[in-house]
Amino acid sequence: MAARLFACAAAAALTAAIPAATAPVTARYRVDQTLTQEIDASAAGKGKQSISFSTSSFLSLTLTDSVGGRTLRVVVDSMRGDSAAPIPASVFDSAKGAEFRAFLTTAGKLSELEAVKVSPAAYRIQGFLSDFFPWVKAGVKPGEQWADTSSKTTTNGTDSVVVRRVTSYRAVGKETRDARKAMRITSEYKSTVAGTQPTDNGPARIEGSGKGTGTYFVSPEGLYLGGDWQLQSALTISGAFSNEPLPITITQTTKVTALP
Repeated sequence: MAARLFACAAAAALTAAIPAATAPVTARYRVDQTLTQEIDASAAGKGKQSISFSTSSFLSLTLTDSVGGRTLRVVVDSMRGDSAAPIPASVFDSAKGAEFRAFLTTAGKLSELEAVKVSPAAYRIQGFLSDFFPWVKAGVKPGEQWADTSSKTTTNGTDSVVVRRVTSYRAVGKETRDARKAMRITSEYKSTVAGTQPTDNGPARIEGSGKGTGTYFVSPEGLYLGGDWQLQSALTISGAFSNEPLPITITQTTKVTALP
């Protein structure tokens, strides 16, 4: 269940300056994510349960000019989890070479990532990419503010979970990021979660809300230079396995580092 919940985070959009007739631009990133989940199953006679695990992914992103915007190609160079990860190592190994594509319009709106070259097992890692792409408003000036609303549905057989998120952004100011000029942008977001998923004891209903903050950096040319996010969710899970809803607390952090 931890893996399903982790994969529910809503995907955001990446906006970049799109000059005409330019060669494809490729950048590499490292994405480190940590999830801690605590369930109070006392009402079901199982006490409190917790799990905490981390993953590290190395990704290559290529933007290529196209009619009406740019195509975006993401390739997973490698992905691994720590010893506590509930996802088998074979799934992470199968993620190598996985390819996802999307389209970035001239207005800066990114379509959802579509799997192009992914093994059946590697589909399980698609959710881990969701917090990689921030909203980067082209031509943003210090003090400028804007907002975005997104909705993401994750399905896997009878498992269907919808996450809706409202995010507010603010351009804080110019500074240096890894010896490069950059704009610091902060974000605050609120989310709602609702859906169902199968369990060993029958179907379960999941619902609740979350909130979080983030900071990321963008070069004057529109290149994403990495950032950090934190998300805290308070959920409940209910079903025939318990007379009362069971509370779940989830804390998720994401750190993106632009590689040379």
